[in-house]
Amino acid sequence: MFAAAAGYAQPRDSLAGESAAQALKRSIETEEYNLRYGPVQLKTGASVGVSYTDNVFYSHNPTEDLLVNPEITLAALWTMTELNALRLSLGLSYEWYLKNRALNSDAPLINPGSELAFNLFVGDVRIRLYDRFSYQESLFFNSFSGENTRFYNFNDVGTFSRLNNEAGFDVDWDLNKVVLSAGYNHENFISTTSSFDYLNRASERFAASARFSLGDEAQSGLEAQAGLHSYQRETILNDNWRVRVGPFVEVTLREKIRLRAGAGFENARYPATSPGNNDYESYYGYARIRQDTRLFSHSLAGGREHLLGDNANNLRTTYARYSISSPVVAHFDLEANLSINFAEEFGGAFDEKFTYYGAGFRVGSQFHKYWRADLGYEFRLKESDLASRDFHRNRVTVGVTYSF
Repeated sequence: MFAAAAGYAQPRDSLAGESAAQALKRSIETEEYNLRYGPVQLKTGASVGVSYTDNVFYSHNPTEDLLVNPEITLAALWTMTELNALRLSLGLSYEWYLKNRALNSDAPLINPGSELAFNLFVGDVRIRLYDRFSYQESLFFNSFSGENTRFYNFNDVGTFSRLNNEAGFDVDWDLNKVVLSAGYNHENFISTTSSFDYLNRASERFAASARFSLGDEAQSGLEAQAGLHSYQRETILNDNWRVRVGPFVEVTLREKIRLRAGAGFENARYPATSPGNNDYESYYGYARIRQDTRLFSHSLAGGREHLLGDNANNLRTTYARYSISSPVVAHFDLEANLSINFAEEFGGAFDEKFTYYGAGFRVGSQFHKYWRADLGYEFRLKESDLASRDFHRNRVTVGVTYSF
């Protein structure tokens, strides 16, 4: 018991200071970049995917189509100092539909996940500056996307052109027993499809947390988020502010299991002139558990939260998501995911209760140093309490990627 107590008293490595900077340095050194221009390292790739879908418009009356999706990617790393680096991740693609030619893109698309980020270390403080950007024209991201794709609650939609840009910073200050974190994010969401220009907005988001060490394998603390959302036109959606605050806990178990859970209070306020039942005072809660083994890694998440709506001011959702990946078959990557959402859009003139299901899998093979092949399947199902707003969609994608 005395040995355990003595171990507990020893200061751990800083999460934001020198040890974290050295860990980042080691991770940079292990990354594979195949081109170099002075201090800048580059990694590029090109791929083409062919997808078949039986419901291209996400409609109650489905229409099939074949989609060709060429894509190029660029990753760049500029190591400015021994510990500080500027990173760029960029994906450019195009979507060409065989039957419904009106859906073909007018411009190259910028894939979600594209980002410019800079890490800066000052003593026990870590600062991360970033700018994330994307431009999409289809309702969902059509490349291999995993289980966390942003859901838009629309039906009978062929083209939804939108530009999304988020710029901000995150700061972590490690005081050994306590880690203080804060962040700011400014988002501009702009739809260039006229029927959706009521979604155009600017958002200011703030986040803060304090984590307290409960030992080598456990932490607990308090977290808070706040947002101010201003719409360019308040024809359907209205300006609002919202806040959530509550405690959380993180635990790492011996079986390589990591758990994080939190819950608390959240509310939103709209101007008195906004029509409908907009304001709410409610609770949120979430739990995420992940296990890594020699044969597979899997995770399970569940929770309840309020988000910005697409047809009404608020979207309340209760969700469960499961994903698993495995390298157990030589030279193959295996992934699968399953999710369910019980949701309601409310506030304003629109109100809908619906259940949304998602499932999919992907099989990938790095069959050559530079070549990779992928096969994926995705299923989506929406069941609504409103007429003609149900849909189901199957999509099968085959892709080949060359990295150079």
